[in-house]
Amino acid sequence: MPRLLPEQVIETCRARPLPTAIPGVPDPLPENCIAECALNETGILFNGEFRVEQAVKALSTQVPNDTLTWQHVIEVASKKCYIITVGDSFYLRDVAKNLISPQCIPSSFRFLQCTFSIVYRDCPDIYWNYQNDRCGQFVVALNNCHYLFRHIWDI
Repeated sequence: MPRLLPEQVIETCRARPLPTAIPGVPDPLPENCIAECALNETGILFNGEFRVEQAVKALSTQVPNDTLTWQHVIEVASKKCYIITVGDSFYLRDVAKNLISPQCIPSSFRFLQCTFSIVYRDCPDIYWNYQNDRCGQFVVALNNCHYLFRHIWDI
């Protein structure tokens, strides 16, 4: 399965320093900051606004462009995950209660986690390498691990 974010974006965002901590407020989580950076770098987040169509476009550039199956999987995953993770501003309650940092909010990370999970789950069969014994067993084990993907089985 292809990576859905360009390696350059991942490396750039990993190298970026975390925002300066605010006294009396929880520190921002690195994974939230890296995800927010990645969405900014790809144009999915623009001036603080999440753009679903840009998400589909940016994530689709990393998959083989000769198949509509990939395009459909990414479009469905992006739209569902937007509604679940970005459309619901769940994190604002936690920010107000001073439970999480107002910097690097978790919706970016949760969007990517949700999208990647659905794309993995719905990966077109032709991209699985079942002929390789180790890979085939690994894929079967992952797909049967409902704990690993339990948050997406019903999506």
